[in-house]
Amino acid sequence: MQTQSSRRDFLRQSLGALVLAPVLSSLPAFAAEGPPPKRVAAGDSEKILVLGAGMSGLTAALALHRRGHDVTVIEYQPRVGGRLLSLPLADGQFTEAGGGHFRANMPYVLGYISRFGLPLLTLNDGLPRYYFEGKAADGAVLDNWPWDLHEDERKVTVASTLNRYLIKNGIDTDTVLDANWPDQATLDRFDNLTVGDALRKTGASEAFLRAMEAHGGTFSTGSAAIGTFPDLAYHFGDQNLYRIQGGNERLPQAMAKALGGQRVVLDAPVVAIDQSGSQVSVKVKDGRQFTGDRIISTIPFTVLQDIKVTPGWSARKMAMFQGFEWSNTVKVVVQTKSPTWLAKGVHGWPMAGSDRPWERVIDITGNEPGGHGNLFFYLNDRNATAYLNKPRESRGRALVGMFQSDLPGLIEDVIDIKEFAWSEQPWIRASFGGPPLGGSWMIQEWTKPEGRLHFAGDFTTMKTGWVEGAIESGLRAARQIDPAAQAEVEPGLRQENRSLKT
Repeated sequence: MQTQSSRRDFLRQSLGALVLAPVLSSLPAFAAEGPPPKRVAAGDSEKILVLGAGMSGLTAALALHRRGHDVTVIEYQPRVGGRLLSLPLADGQFTEAGGGHFRANMPYVLGYISRFGLPLLTLNDGLPRYYFEGKAADGAVLDNWPWDLHEDERKVTVASTLNRYLIKNGIDTDTVLDANWPDQATLDRFDNLTVGDALRKTGASEAFLRAMEAHGGTFSTGSAAIGTFPDLAYHFGDQNLYRIQGGNERLPQAMAKALGGQRVVLDAPVVAIDQSGSQVSVKVKDGRQFTGDRIISTIPFTVLQDIKVTPGWSARKMAMFQGFEWSNTVKVVVQTKSPTWLAKGVHGWPMAGSDRPWERVIDITGNEPGGHGNLFFYLNDRNATAYLNKPRESRGRALVGMFQSDLPGLIEDVIDIKEFAWSEQPWIRASFGGPPLGGSWMIQEWTKPEGRLHFAGDFTTMKTGWVEGAIESGLRAARQIDPAAQAEVEPGLRQENRSLKT
């Protein structure tokens, strides 16, 4: 078994040119690409500086470019994609350091994938083995779980029980994904509640809450309800999972290629933003300066608040930057000779979950070619911090060994172990960001421009951490500048989107 490589070497392997690899296959049409929107008159065209070449920035840039605006995208990293970062494994497999999968309830994402003809892999939804309070049980065997569940929580899956409790709260996994959710009444009702508080009010047992944390992550019950409900809707509201063959970062690479490589400036960390003159200006680390009429910033607030801004930020923007809650995430990637867990009747997102330091294990093998098993441990916050504080040369093997001791027979014949820590990436310094309890006022604040600077990024939506939210935020910012800006493909109704197949 090889030991894990350094994070620097691991990241370096993933960096490359913006040119896409040849398309291996294509999807059935998801939604017909409409005619380009009518271009603005030459005298009405604006020069737009987009800060960040992740999905939100590229979405905004493409939408405004199609309308005839002069767009320049300025990116901190030597690559496009942001938190869509694909990393190669042996024999042609790829893992995902960032966004690991898409679901069929993400119409914009799947519309863009279809627009660029990118081939999809199909993944399994979670049929996990749970291990908490020192006891184990399979998600597929519902009649003998050893925990102290209520009678009406037995003989049904975690997802089914959660959906029942959400409905009793007046919430469902469809409406919470609408771009206009939540309304003021919902904000008033849930703003100061955690998910656990909301579920307890409708009868959830403590044992069920622990099962839900094992399935969805430790944040599932302790986080602010308003910000977490959409996340639960993605995880528990749709069982159709996909990722892009050859790596999910092929999507932003295709978008950058469509925009035109000369419009994307890489390796250019922003150090100063100036709105005091007749034009806005952006200065980057090597001294270059860019000028324009408007700015769309997708820079995470963890970094943005440290950039010199003239004039300074308003009091409410600074309060939002400082009040946001950001998570730390570490992925410990494991490739095995074969996906041995399938023979045990467990698989998918997740294939195992616990209250142990290994937290959750995600199987993303699906129908990926190559024959090997492809999974990662998903560690968040305290588990991620504890992991990083251990000796680098042994911590990956120790984590896998702990899992093998707790749940023997699932992971065997390990080929390689690697790791990727989001807190160590200087352009974001975290993984996910969102408003804390009582922070619903931020939902309106992040939509308001600051002078001629507009905000985007998945952390400026209710869908933090999801590509669908990043796309929606990019379109919102673009339409603040030009109301006629459109996505490359404007998908139809959500119900129609569920027909997409690979």
